[in-house]
Amino acid sequence: MAYRTTHKMAERKEARRQKLLSAAVGIFGRKGYHAATVPMIVRAAGSSVGSFYFYFRNKEDVFAAALESLGRRMAAALNAAIAAAGPSVPAQMRAAVKALVRFLAENPEEARILIVESSGLGKRLEAVRRQVIENHTRGVEQGLRALAGQLPPMDPAVVASCWVGSAYEAVYRWLERAPHERPSADHLAEAIAGFNLRGIGASAKPDERRRP
Repeated sequence: MAYRTTHKMAERKEARRQKLLSAAVGIFGRKGYHAATVPMIVRAAGSSVGSFYFYFRNKEDVFAAALESLGRRMAAALNAAIAAAGPSVPAQMRAAVKALVRFLAENPEEARILIVESSGLGKRLEAVRRQVIENHTRGVEQGLRALAGQLPPMDPAVVASCWVGSAYEAVYRWLERAPHERPSADHLAEAIAGFNLRGIGASAKPDERRRP
């Protein structure tokens, strides 16, 4: 008789995988990629080494899964913010910046994984990291192309890279400060959004829907 996986069994397997993944995010975010070990992750998850290797091949594999999960969740947060911002493209772009900053501020361990720890870790992890960032950059580029004729002449692809780069760099600097020295996430988000919108020649004021 063929072995069949029931829905409940699949749910239990996914729950165990997610528990390991969540523990890995915490370890990577606090200790860094190089200092983290599989036994650390297993202990934090209250799991076993055998269970870890059932779901992930090695430390690189679970780190890649953490980046991919972060990319999906971040995209969902940005898409929800854009949908709630209304039809104005500048308003959507402001909302996306603020949603990005708030997401990273509320998930500092994942933010550190993406912005700090994932750089220079080899071809596979660099490819995953670049995919997460490039998905974000393409969204900004699409917004800029939608504003063609309303803004000064520009290369949307280049400007989108600058837009995303400035946001990630600002969040990186924010993360590097002691928690009691950081401005609020809302303050950081508003500062980045205002800077980026002024940089493309759009209104930086939250209540303005059109360029004056």
